[in-house]
Order: sequence, then structure tokens, then C-alpha cells
Amino acid sequence: MMFLVQKRLFCLFPCNNSSIYLSSYQLCGLFNFSTATYESSEHSSNLIVVNPLQSCELSSEKAAKTAKYHTCRKNSSSLSIEFFKQNGWSDAQVMKVTQKLPKLLRANVETTLKPRMRSLQDMGFSVTEIVQLVSKCPTILFQNVQPKLNFLKSLLGSNERLLKACSRNRFLLTSSLARTIKPNISLLRECGISDEHIARMVVMIPGFVIRKNKFIKEVIEHVEELGVPHDSGMFPYALLAVLNISRSNCDATFATLKSFGWSEPDIFAILRNNPFVWKLSKKNISDKMTFLIKEAGCEMQDIIRQPGILSRSLEKRMRPRYEVMNFLEHNKLLDKGHSLMSVMLLTEGKFINKYLFPYKEKFTALYSSYVAAVQGKHHVVPEN
Repeated sequence: MMFLVQKRLFCLFPCNNSSIYLSSYQLCGLFNFSTATYESSEHSSNLIVVNPLQSCELSSEKAAKTAKYHTCRKNSSSLSIEFFKQNGWSDAQVMKVTQKLPKLLRANVETTLKPRMRSLQDMGFSVTEIVQLVSKCPTILFQNVQPKLNFLKSLLGSNERLLKACSRNRFLLTSSLARTIKPNISLLRECGISDEHIARMVVMIPGFVIRKNKFIKEVIEHVEELGVPHDSGMFPYALLAVLNISRSNCDATFATLKSFGWSEPDIFAILRNNPFVWKLSKKNISDKMTFLIKEAGCEMQDIIRQPGILSRSLEKRMRPRYEVMNFLEHNKLLDKGHSLMSVMLLTEGKFINKYLFPYKEKFTALYSSYVAAVQGKHHVVPEN
């Protein structure tokens, strides 16, 4: 940190022995804090910009040259701040966005900020939505993003979904519409994926549509090789599942499942029906399969029919529930015919209401032990 400060100071210092001038915005750059401060009162809070010349010493020969420049800069900063506040921004929001992109303070209000802000307003964005968009990616106030926003808004169907996608990946607003986003969307459409499914994909993982077109083609080919057809409802989710998984990791997952007796059609069925299982590590899958088969006594065919069980946590879901069911069965409190696999897949609320609340008072340790395990704390199996 000190090295960076020294480096920046060196760049600012003149080579001669004349007085050193450091303006407030330069100090801000050195230490990464804003010159803006808050002055609170009972009714309002005003953002104050410190005069760059204030409390600084200038050599007499430089004073005349710099005074006009910094006075103009101060006026520009004041105008920019006032413009944001007039458009409904709070002091805190203005400070945050100008800290993120300091050149907003030097932007020309009439030729830059006002036209861009009016464009966002004309597109139907509310003050709150504009604040969210600009705060996430302030550079849009220096670019013509209207065509991109119109395209994305039309695809996603609402401002809410657009804001959600942009909040997850700000590069959605800076990537090229013509060279990247549109070609990738067209490629997905060619695969038979509906616009509604594409919209869901963009909202879930917006980074998907801003990757290189060649990469998207390779992902599509990979999913095809894994046996998921274009007309499968899980095809879009399979694309997202293998998006950041190398072929070697996929091969490792395939080999791990096969080592437990899964057939190739069964393995391909997992990718079709529960593609996110493929994002699990080899050890994760191995540990869960070992527990389900050897400890819990589940049948292989039951796991194959409900592969979604592999996406559940071993230590926070499978093992705690198994021990609860084992305890209840040992104490003859379970009806015959219950399926352990079905129990594992119940929502947390349903499981607790059916298998814990009825016995909470009688078996306090059982309830406490389960809650501790779900929270990731040390799990102790209660005594019978």
C-alpha cells in the first residue's frame, strides 16, 4: 500500500525545488477516498465539495496558471453533483457513483449527462431503476446504450428482469450488442430454444451471452455429445450446467458414476433431468453415493430414478435426516412403507413438521441435534 502511495506521490511531485501542490481530488486518488463529506441536520443532508485550492499552498509563479483551471474543475464538479441531485439522487448515491467513476465530476452536464439521463427516462426507467443501473455500471452515461437496453428489455420482458441480470454481471451493459450479444442469442434460437428460456438463461447467468461466439458453439457441441437433444426441455439448463466445466471434469464425473454401477443411458439421463449434478466434484459424488448405498441402504435404482438427491448436502441434509429416521424407526414411531429417498427430498419445513415437531417435547435432544447439524455445527446422534 505504501509503495503505491509513494509511486503516486512521485508522479505528482515536480522535478525542481518549487512548492508542491496537491489538490483535494489528487489526494482522493492517492488514498481512494472522496472529498465529499456530509453535513447533517434535522431536515436535510447536503453534499459538500471542498474547494481544490482550499488549505493548499501554491508557489507564486504557478498560482495564476492553476487557479483558473481548478476553479473551472470545481464548478464542473458542483454542476455534476447538482444535476444528479435534481434528478432524484441522494447524497449517498451521488458520492458512491462518483467514487466509482470520478470522471463523472468532470463530465459536461449539457452535452453528456443530461442527454444520457433523458434517454434512460424516455425508455421508461424510474429514478430508482436508473440509480441501480448507473451505480452498477456508471460508464453507460458516456455511451449510447439505448439500442442495447431496448434489445435486452424486449428479450427479458421487464425492467425488473433486466435490472436483475445487470446486477449479476455489469459487463452485460458494456459488451458489444452487434458483435457478441445478438450473435449468441441467434445461436441459441437456432438450437430451438425459445425466447422465454433464453430470457431465463440470461437472468440466471448473464455472463453466458457475453462470451465469445466460438465458445458458445463449443458448449453446445459438448452438450450434444453428452446426449442431450435440442428438443429436450433440459437442454438450456444443460448448457448452463457445463458452461464452466472442462471436458476432463465431465469425463471424471462420468467415470465416477460408472464405477458405482450406473449405465451410460442412466448417466445421460442425469444430464437431461438434473444437469447441475454435473457441477459436483468427483469426491462429492463419491461420498454421497457411498453413504446412500453402504450406510443408508438405498437401492441403486432408487437413486437412478431420483438423481436430484445427489445435489443435496451430505452433512446438512442426508446424514441428519437418515439419523432422525433411524431413531424414530428404532423407537417404533414410524409408519411402515416410508421411503428414505422421498424423505431426503422433502422440503425442510415439511420434514420438520412431519418427523420432528410431533416428538419435540419428548425427544428434545433429537430436535436439537438435527437443528445443529443443519446449521453445520457438531452433530451428535441422540441416545435412544
